[in-house]
Amino acid sequence: MGDTKSIGVAFRDQDLDGSTLANATITAPTISSATMTGSTLTTTNVSGTTVSATNLTIAAGGNLVVDNANVSATGNDTTQTVTATKQSGIVTTGALTTAAAAVTEVVITLAGVVAGDVCLATLAGGTNTTPVEIASVVCTTNTITVTLRNAIQSVTALNGTVAFHYFYCK
Repeated sequence: MGDTKSIGVAFRDQDLDGSTLANATITAPTISSATMTGSTLTTTNVSGTTVSATNLTIAAGGNLVVDNANVSATGNDTTQTVTATKQSGIVTTGALTTAAAAVTEVVITLAGVVAGDVCLATLAGGTNTTPVEIASVVCTTNTITVTLRNAIQSVTALNGTVAFHYFYCK
């Protein structure tokens, strides 16, 4: 048996179905069309390659790429609502005329979000020319609420749409 180790496994046999690797070091592997189902990787270092999961990719160089989509909210100056299906994206409100120092809540319905999740939001533009700020971002069951505040303390109302990026994670 020229192609076997002393334990009787052929070197050319790469079928690992149902196998367990523990404390293994794999050097310079090439993996193509691999599917990992019901598996857990712990204390794993991956470099020089692309690691993908549903809606998330860590590309070579450590760049994080998240599946995202642009969505448009509708409503009034008090509350705007939108349904999103992606972990991240850009939300654009309808035209706002929110009074000076007042707030508009943008409620994003997104299945899977729970209280305690982390959500980041940053302004991304829009047609509004009055200063606006993100006052808060709160996750609750299936909902992310982003509160936009007209940053003017005098009499100038918002005068257009506001766009912001959002990204949530567990």
